[in-house]
Amino acid sequence: MSKRGVLTGAFLVLGLGLGLSWLAWNRWMAGTWTDEDVTVELWPGDNAVQHMARLQAQLPPSGQRVLDHVEMRSWEGRLKAGRYRFPAGESVKSSAARLVTGNREAVKVVVRSGRDVGPVAGTATRRIHADSTEVAHMLAQDSVMWRVLPNTYEMWWETDAQVLGERLLLEHARWWNEDRVAAARAQGLSPKEATVLASIVQAETAVISEAPAVAELYLNRLNKGMALQADPTLIFALGDPSIRRVLDVHKEVDSPYNTYKYRGLPPGPIRYVDPRYLQSVLHPAEHAFLYMCAKPGGDGTHDFARTYREHLRNARAYQSWLNNQRIYR
Repeated sequence: MSKRGVLTGAFLVLGLGLGLSWLAWNRWMAGTWTDEDVTVELWPGDNAVQHMARLQAQLPPSGQRVLDHVEMRSWEGRLKAGRYRFPAGESVKSSAARLVTGNREAVKVVVRSGRDVGPVAGTATRRIHADSTEVAHMLAQDSVMWRVLPNTYEMWWETDAQVLGERLLLEHARWWNEDRVAAARAQGLSPKEATVLASIVQAETAVISEAPAVAELYLNRLNKGMALQADPTLIFALGDPSIRRVLDVHKEVDSPYNTYKYRGLPPGPIRYVDPRYLQSVLHPAEHAFLYMCAKPGGDGTHDFARTYREHLRNARAYQSWLNNQRIYR
């Protein structure tokens, strides 16, 4: 065989070998690597080395093929933070591409209504990367608290306290559309004032069907220039949520939240308000009641009255029930 023939044959063998190697590698990369769903989390703020280390720690042994593909493509610097779910049967190439295109999983973030910022922040950060202490600090700010609308929101897992705050402010702006602002104005309230009143209404009654009646009662008192005399604001001022029976001595506390001492609405909400209670303020019931008192029995509902005399009769009945239950504070 001639020298040229030998060289031609060698090139053919080499080409065949390279082709087979490429096909084998392509099949290796294109093939599936897991028989079950796998979830990994890449932290915001990490660099490429840290991202790769987290993947190494979270992926099963078969996931090494995904890491190999990322390294082969020199994609380490393009990895994006987030929570990623690789479905069973996904190819190596698709999983690697998912990591660099940011095709990540969104999570449901529950922002609950409530009196205390700690539990609200704790629930909100349960499924996102944000630090609960930072979120609590953010939610407690006066400029933010009244704008928080409890609901369930879809967000990225890597959401931090700042991004969460920005999202909540955006949702607040969306909720307060022209119709709702006009409804508040019709009651003589700004959006913030409506939120403050709604927080009192929610603290006053856990029975949502009663909320429009409670809202109208307080609106009636505001329109007449009467003090709200709302027990929940007084309890908030005292900082003692264990109080179940408001006494005259409690009414002496000097606080802008003492609506027995100071007329008008307090300066801010006393809780994070369920939007349903906001709606009760925007669309209250129609009645002329000025007084309310919890009903005996402890079911959370109230007796309403137009006159102080009627109210005293209702109050005596409730106080008698409290005494029988041995509730003295």
